[in-house]
Amino acid sequence: MELPQDEAKNSTQLLILAVYGRYSRLVRGWSSVADLITLLERLGVPAQATRSAVTRMTRRGLLTPERRGTTRGYAATAKARLVFEDGDEVVYAPLKPARLEDGWAIVSFSVPEAEREKRYTLRKRLVWLGMGQLDSGLWIAPARVLPTAVKWVRRLGLEEYVDAFTAHHEGLGDTAALVRRAWDLRELAASYEKFVGSWSPVLTTARRPAGVADPGDAFAVHTLALAQWMRFPYLDPGLPAQLLPAGWRGEAAQELAHELRERLETRAFEYVASVVGDPAVR
Repeated sequence: MELPQDEAKNSTQLLILAVYGRYSRLVRGWSSVADLITLLERLGVPAQATRSAVTRMTRRGLLTPERRGTTRGYAATAKARLVFEDGDEVVYAPLKPARLEDGWAIVSFSVPEAEREKRYTLRKRLVWLGMGQLDSGLWIAPARVLPTAVKWVRRLGLEEYVDAFTAHHEGLGDTAALVRRAWDLRELAASYEKFVGSWSPVLTTARRPAGVADPGDAFAVHTLALAQWMRFPYLDPGLPAQLLPAGWRGEAAQELAHELRERLETRAFEYVASVVGDPAVR
């Protein structure tokens, strides 16, 4: 079936992570090179591009070479498993707007140069939690984000360099202006609009009586849509509704992604199972 044209621009590494993470009960953290190439070719990725991406992911510590019998393959590392540790709980969790009266989480840190790798990881994690940056080392999000932020600070062992608070904005400026300073809501709104515009026709097809009958097509649609959708829950903290731009399509995008999953994931899993075989004997 015809897919949105922008899918050709998907990051191959992101698609590989989507395959390892979304179909984990089938691939069980490992895939042969041949199976991975077959799956990625169904997503429009040439074999050489898959090999190159696997090499780069190995250098980044996300995959590691591992033979099973005479079969050459790659296993997801502990670092990669952290990427999809929360899995469906985060990517498909309902993201309702926070209540303005619940206040804000504030995280401030000053991590020394000797810990710069952990400092980089912490910054990346705060971005993935949807936190906005008010200033160098000063981050903000709805208050409900704070427990997860603190969890990551502790996981990285950076407690001595970080302060965390809950707060209410009492002025001396406009709260909406503060939000616009911390988040690029215009860009996020445009991304939501593009997602809805790209995938609505596909969902229309999936809703028809014949639907997306071919398991390979279902796998392609489900995985490509997931690869595009999965970044939104990490960029959008669910700001209070009264602070969002007019015409915000976040909820519409979420409903679209969830319905595509409901309609297609069973056949998508059937296709992956047909490629990788019975995981019980691997």
